[in-house]
Amino acid sequence: MVKVKEVMKTHVITAALDTNMSVISKIMTNNKIGSVILIEDDKPVDIVTTDDIVTTVASGKDPKKTKIKDIHKQRKKLITISPDDNILAVSKKMIKLGVKRFPIVENGRLIGIVSEKEILLVSPELIEILSEKLKEKVEAVPGINNMKLSGLCENCEEYSDNLENRNGRWVCPECNDK
Repeated sequence: MVKVKEVMKTHVITAALDTNMSVISKIMTNNKIGSVILIEDDKPVDIVTTDDIVTTVASGKDPKKTKIKDIHKQRKKLITISPDDNILAVSKKMIKLGVKRFPIVENGRLIGIVSEKEILLVSPELIEILSEKLKEKVEAVPGINNMKLSGLCENCEEYSDNLENRNGRWVCPECNDK
C-alpha cells in the first residue's frame, strides 16, 4: 500500500497564532490552498481552513480584527498523521472525522501535509470508496431528492458533477432523462 510520505506535499504554508483571519485568507488565496497550519514554538498546534474563514464572517466577526488565537482556544487538539501511515487508513480517517487534510508530523516537527486531492491522484479506486461513503451520509439527510453529488453514475458508470438520487440510485442527467 502507498505510504503518506510518497504523496504528501512537503511545502506547507504556516502562520503564527496572532495572525488575523484577513491575512490568513489572503495567504490562502495567493497560494491557492485551502488551509494554513498554525505554528507555536516551532510546533504545529492547529489548522485554519476556508471553512473557518466563512464561519468567522458568517458569525459577524470582523476578519481584520479576529486573530487565529481567538478561535484556536475553542478548538480540539490538532490531529496529525505519520509519514509512514498508509493512504487507505488515512482516507478512512478523513471520512470518519469529516476532514479534508492532515498535517504530517515526525518527531514533533511538521514535515508535510496531505489532502484528499493527493490521495485520489495516486489511488483512483478510493474515489469510489469515498463516493459511496458520501452517498450513505447524504441519503440519511431529509429532502435528499433535491440534492446533487459528484461521482460515478450508477447506470452508465460515467463521472458527473450532477448526480441525482432517483429511486435510491445516483444517476447523471443523461440517464435520468431516459
